[in-house]
Amino acid sequence: MLQRLILTKDTAGVGLKPTHGLVPYTGMSSGDAINDHAGPIARCVQDVALCLDAIAGRDDYDDRTLGAPVHGSTDYANQLQGSVRGMKIGILVEGFEHRLVDPNVKDHVLEAAKSFEALGATVQNVSVPLHLEGPAIWTIQQRIAGTLGLMGYAHGRRGLFSTEFEAARQPWTNETFQQLFPSTKNTIINGLSLMQNYPGLYAKTMNLAQQLRDAYEKLFQEYDLIVMPTTPFVAPPNLDWKRGDSPMEALKPSMGITINTAIFDVTGHPAMSLPVGFAPSKHDRSVKLPVGMQLVGGLWQEQKILNAAFAWESANDWKKDVGSGVHSRSIPTKL
Repeated sequence: MLQRLILTKDTAGVGLKPTHGLVPYTGMSSGDAINDHAGPIARCVQDVALCLDAIAGRDDYDDRTLGAPVHGSTDYANQLQGSVRGMKIGILVEGFEHRLVDPNVKDHVLEAAKSFEALGATVQNVSVPLHLEGPAIWTIQQRIAGTLGLMGYAHGRRGLFSTEFEAARQPWTNETFQQLFPSTKNTIINGLSLMQNYPGLYAKTMNLAQQLRDAYEKLFQEYDLIVMPTTPFVAPPNLDWKRGDSPMEALKPSMGITINTAIFDVTGHPAMSLPVGFAPSKHDRSVKLPVGMQLVGGLWQEQKILNAAFAWESANDWKKDVGSGVHSRSIPTKL
């Protein structure tokens, strides 16, 4: 799911969403068994690699991990290479051209992506037209499966489940429903409506999701990685609907923020967000916040992502905001 970070004036996180099933989900509360991924967030790429080595691997409690390597057998950190020489990196056109992408974010990520050329990689524009349908595919799939999960219905997944957690949130009443965050209410309302009014839609959506996954896998036969903005704009303000903001006011600032990330939840591909500079908030142009470049690789190709991110991080000081002259002092003390 979209990585949410607490940022200070001195730090921003590097986050990795591994291939679906590389890290077990045991002990976590799942909203949706397909979309949910577990992965590390740390201050730098090397720390992400070290953490991934510690948490990755098969767990017999979680059938997501049946294809994962044995726990303790990975060596991502020691295999880090600070070089992208010989790599082919694609700039995903659809990931930049969406109408929601802020021009400042677009420029920062394009410049950061093209800096791979100076490090010895081949960088070319690539296209996956179905990428633009990804948010719709994710929305329908997540609304239906997420609703079933939230309402406590079985979903056919082997795992170790918290019966106490299920007992605590069941049965749903109007009082407990009203305590939910607006986006969670929206999930349940949408999911119930979709299941009632569009029988068979979930199966069609999952078939389209497979087409989307296949389209990316075909691209990864030629390219090692593809890049795009992690989010189309920098972090929006955190509104508190319980203090009087309407549900729409609480949801509106973040609408569309997952256009480039939710897609890879559906497909299961590994994706990393790497900070590459700062851009003004569209809500307050005097506030500069971190911009993330998303690096996406083929299934089980975490090492390629880590290597490319490590090479970029080693060659660039993102706090000096490549190409713009905006420095980390522009980040507020806390978001």
